[in-house]
Amino acid sequence: MPAEQAPPVDPLASLRAYCSRVGFDLDRASGSLLERMRLLAERSKTFDDATRTASYAERIFDHYDATKPSAKFTPLERRTVVLACLFSDVGKTGPVGADEADRRLIVDMFSVEGVRDETQPVSRFLRTYFPDDCEKRIARFAALGLDPEMSMRQFWNLHSGWTLAVAEEARLPPEAVAAAATHHLLDDVNPQAIVGDDHRFTRDFGENRTFDRAEKLVIVLDKYDAVRRRGRRTHAEAIEWLRDRVASHPRFRGDRELETLIDDVDVVLKTSDEPAAG
Repeated sequence: MPAEQAPPVDPLASLRAYCSRVGFDLDRASGSLLERMRLLAERSKTFDDATRTASYAERIFDHYDATKPSAKFTPLERRTVVLACLFSDVGKTGPVGADEADRRLIVDMFSVEGVRDETQPVSRFLRTYFPDDCEKRIARFAALGLDPEMSMRQFWNLHSGWTLAVAEEARLPPEAVAAAATHHLLDDVNPQAIVGDDHRFTRDFGENRTFDRAEKLVIVLDKYDAVRRRGRRTHAEAIEWLRDRVASHPRFRGDRELETLIDDVDVVLKTSDEPAAG
């Protein structure tokens, strides 16, 4: 008799577990959040990146509990960080109004890694990487109200704003929405200018009024993971990259809170068994 096949693994099961541990019921999320996350799991490495950074966050929390109990992360901070790690890249499925085919188009575009020329127009990118149906993809991209002649960097930077809109539609906790949307602030991507020059949020995001430790940890973990996996660098090289990036940034140069978080990541993840590339 043929061996029984194991039932397929639901990629959302791990999301539910992470969400549950910070007191959020994923199945109460509205809108297209679950369908979008499933699509990322099926067609890109973004889903694995999200759960890995969430696991890093939990290790940071444990580190504080054990070594810095007076400064340990509060339940609200933990929920904010974990949910932001999980959903910061949901915008890589496209804008709120995107239908299933539109989402596949955007996910496929973000799934192409190692693109060296970020100044090239989207149209050239699509003709290079999707030659079989590039004209259909270009037409669909334009039908979303997007200019196929925008640069790839401009396109990549759109996803933070899309994350903001999708996360709000899903009714994620507002503190997590803000942290997810600002995960590229170190790259000067500030959708809808929600972080003011004084680091205070320019509109209401629940109990959190200021861009501070929780949001900064999301940025550090996101950058660390990107440099390790996509950048194919070692732990030490990733930490050095982070420190140099902060030191050279006009807004964050000398930010002791951010520097401390990088130090924490250096200590906690030094023994990480995650490969530099994947």
